[in-house]
Amino acid sequence: EHMKNQHSQDETDLLSFGHVLRDMGKFREAENYYRRSLDRLAKDSQELGRCYHALGIIAYEKGDYESSLNWHKNALEIKSRLLKSDDPQLANSYNSIGTIYEKKQDYTRALQSFHKSLIILQQAFGNDHPKVAICLNNIAGIYQIEKKYNEALEYNQKAVNIREKHLPADHPDLGASHSNIGIIYRCLGNYDLALKHHNRSFDIYRKTLPPQHPQIASTLNNLGLVYEDKDELQQALNNYEKAACIYRHALPSTHPNIIKTEQFIQRVLSKIK
Repeated sequence: EHMKNQHSQDETDLLSFGHVLRDMGKFREAENYYRRSLDRLAKDSQELGRCYHALGIIAYEKGDYESSLNWHKNALEIKSRLLKSDDPQLANSYNSIGTIYEKKQDYTRALQSFHKSLIILQQAFGNDHPKVAICLNNIAGIYQIEKKYNEALEYNQKAVNIREKHLPADHPDLGASHSNIGIIYRCLGNYDLALKHHNRSFDIYRKTLPPQHPQIASTLNNLGLVYEDKDELQQALNNYEKAACIYRHALPSTHPNIIKTEQFIQRVLSKIK
């Protein structure tokens, strides 16, 4: 039920199959499907805007942030012409654009985009909605990068409080919240609480996502980083190697996540020697 509800009810069947492939972690197949759909969708239609948005998500997963930004800006341009100013689809685009700016280390534009998304969603749904929690998490992420850890923890806790009211106990979005809190506790040097939240995140993802999904690999990397900080190097290495195996299955070999994970492995191996 919750997987179905992530996508707009009025989306065409044409795009829905691509969404299913994407949710399964089959990003290459999803991209091919969306690209084939472009020629069949009416110009300046909401469906074309959604297809651009979906291609932006795929490009982001591949680590191609410039292409992703262009797809999302094209989607936003169409949506801005066709939709009311408080339509949640506009918030989705602003949120995605903010996430890309964060990857590009343009934190001012990232925060601007996230706040635009937050305002629209609060107007549409109120302050206590799961979509609002996503924006709160992303704003917290910027605070975290800026090393404002207490503010980051506050925003992430608000997000968890919202999600626990609305979602099943093992919903992937709760996994994301626990992952974010675990990262902050690691930054604060509280490794036991960091492990607690990362393990909770891992348990949720393992139950709800395909075994080769990149999000599981990301959580394994987070666990590895905590173990490395605790100087438990073999545990760190085990988690990094499991993460690398998943990433190699799901992503192109040049993807930043694969390169980063291989660097983690080499770093730990050099410490063990």
